[in-house]
Amino acid sequence: MEQMSFKLPTLTDSTRSIKHIGIIVFEGVVLADVIGAADVFGVGDKLISSVFAGQSGYAISLLSLNGGVIRSSTCVQIMTLPLPPHDNHNFDTLLIASGTGNFDAYRDPGLIGWLQDVRNNVRRIGAVCTGVFVMAAAGLLDNRRATTHWALQDKLIREFPQIKIERDATSTEDDGIYTASDVGMATDLALTFLENDLGSSVAKRVAESLMLSQRRREHPAAVRPARVTEVSKSTKIQQASRWFIEHMAEPVSILDAANFVSMSERNFQRQFKRETGWTPHEFLLHLRLEAVRQQLTETDLPVDKIARRCGFLNGEHVSKLFRKHLLISPCEYRRNERAAQNHLAPDLDIKINPAMHTFKPNSEPESALAGGRQ
Repeated sequence: MEQMSFKLPTLTDSTRSIKHIGIIVFEGVVLADVIGAADVFGVGDKLISSVFAGQSGYAISLLSLNGGVIRSSTCVQIMTLPLPPHDNHNFDTLLIASGTGNFDAYRDPGLIGWLQDVRNNVRRIGAVCTGVFVMAAAGLLDNRRATTHWALQDKLIREFPQIKIERDATSTEDDGIYTASDVGMATDLALTFLENDLGSSVAKRVAESLMLSQRRREHPAAVRPARVTEVSKSTKIQQASRWFIEHMAEPVSILDAANFVSMSERNFQRQFKRETGWTPHEFLLHLRLEAVRQQLTETDLPVDKIARRCGFLNGEHVSKLFRKHLLISPCEYRRNERAAQNHLAPDLDIKINPAMHTFKPNSEPESALAGGRQ
């Protein structure tokens, strides 16, 4: 199995100026966050050494709660070091990568206590997507501005109401605390840190050398599905819509959602449609298609893997839905978006309008929509 690791550097009097970056990962970490951030600091370090002979700017360590091998979301194994004592380390910056394991991690009292203790001993801390929950649990976002993935924002507010959530922001900074909304945006945070340290020209040069686009920083957040919680009247439909958002990647059914709010399936479907203008089937399908679009744009994962991660059966099913509702294949969509990000083509503006699309409650078998659940 492929492995990657970064060694913990040994500080000497001649290397005291090195900024030590700790990337904190947990099971299911998104590899793009790890590689993206590491590449930014690695290229920045080489740039410094090429200008100032014998000098280094950054050292990188991958950290986990207890150290050892961590399996990424793509099953690549990452060798990590354990978190050091909070009062005996040399980290300048900590960055919490996105990944499914963060939902278990933010309930770990040992980790939360360590973050609380270490906060005053580091210059800045950042978190991406689900990693924001870890910082929130440690109280680092209390009364601060923050953001996270749009599908998780309501969950974040419910669990940590003291946070000043910025729904439309892709990233925030508040007194040395940084958050980024989407999977893969560790690269963007790393470029922000680099720009703060070395200036915009250096950050731009590093971005260009990595063939990265600054599009996320310069443009508004991606199109999001209609927020049912804003248009529905009843608490039950609001709860159901949030439940769909939080479980859209799982093999759920409409009956599961109805049971969650203690309604019959028939009554649930009628009331959901009446209050939102969407059937539950349409809403869940829309959520999943938006998630696929985001993954196509921000990752290099194959369509089949993206499909399963977003709650669909397989890549063939996603291809069928893209051609039906967006009139384009997933691969074509990815190519167009990548071209737009590199300013080789205008932005592809495709929206799913509930008033115009041709969704029908029975146009897709519920078993296919729900990833196989009957």
